[in-house]
Amino acid sequence: MATDKKNYVLGRGKLYFDPFAPGTKNKTGERYFGNTTEFNLNVESEALDHFNSDEGVRTKDDSVILELTRTGALTTDNINEENAALFVLGEVSDVAQTADPVVSEDLGTPLPDRFYQLGATAANPQGVRGVTAVSITVDPGGTATAAVEGTDYTLDAELGRIYILEGGAFDGTKAASADYTPEANSRKRVTTNASASVEGALRFVAFNAKGKQKDVYIPYVTLRPTGDWSLKGDDWQNMGFSVEVGELEGMAAMYIDGRPAA
Repeated sequence: MATDKKNYVLGRGKLYFDPFAPGTKNKTGERYFGNTTEFNLNVESEALDHFNSDEGVRTKDDSVILELTRTGALTTDNINEENAALFVLGEVSDVAQTADPVVSEDLGTPLPDRFYQLGATAANPQGVRGVTAVSITVDPGGTATAAVEGTDYTLDAELGRIYILEGGAFDGTKAASADYTPEANSRKRVTTNASASVEGALRFVAFNAKGKQKDVYIPYVTLRPTGDWSLKGDDWQNMGFSVEVGELEGMAAMYIDGRPAA
């Protein structure tokens, strides 16, 4: 077989992750990460050397590898819910909001120059998204007068938030309640859990700008988030993950395939 003498490679490719079902090594289906700006593999070995000390200068006459560690790293700038869940070690769920009118929701005793979230509960701390027919009542247990939007408060209907204006009816001594109707809608939510890492299989499909295509399949990896997720800044957001390569019984740790010859 002829040996390639000038297979210079400018690497590109797509990454797919196949998470194991919880508590098993059963694959659940490969999910495309989206654009990945970096993917690399690292192999480190630890050897035990033997030296001959019979005469003169001690010389090494044997060596055996004691430990071999395969790791890697990947970075993606595809900031979707599934990747966010991987990064915060959580899960994705659907939040369904119904259009059931809310009457006399307790807002406590609001302070001027403060924001308050409508619909916030222990089960739904982010509150509601999208509200109509909003009315705020001042001192609902007493004189019960209607607050005036633009004078006593302002409303962000899309986010379901109110802001208490200074100089209005609320001076930090009067209670408040809210009536409103949430819009019927749904949204994705990522919540953290007790996981310390995520296990699954990793596939890299090469689309090199130059050089022969070599696809990599790793049957068992452990992904752990690493680095910062810069939620605010002047560059594209990205998420980094460390990759620890393991082994499944009866399988190699890693498979690197070329493409069939034309």
